[in-house]
Amino acid sequence: MGVSVDTVRSWRGRWINFQAVPLSELTVSERLEDVSRPGKPLQITAEQRCQIVALACEQPRERPISHWTGPEIANDIMRRGIVEQISPRHAARLLKKGISNRI
Repeated sequence: MGVSVDTVRSWRGRWINFQAVPLSELTVSERLEDVSRPGKPLQITAEQRCQIVALACEQPRERPISHWTGPEIANDIMRRGIVEQISPRHAARLLKKGISNRI
């Protein structure tokens, strides 16, 4: 299934915790859902992430640069209205995360 042993252990633990609850009260998907975590909710949607990755795949047109830098990509993301505000560091992290998830 392409999941790690730790993920399977988590799902198994969740399933065991709800063993006494009938399926009519709690569906299989509800039993396996990830618990909510503390912290700030995500500000950038999956669609916006896709737009950012697509932008990064483009050749920079308006400036004579050979590759995207954090500040360059952040400026273009905001200029195109993909997100209202993003730091160069966060833009670079999103790209790094997006690319590593595809490999």
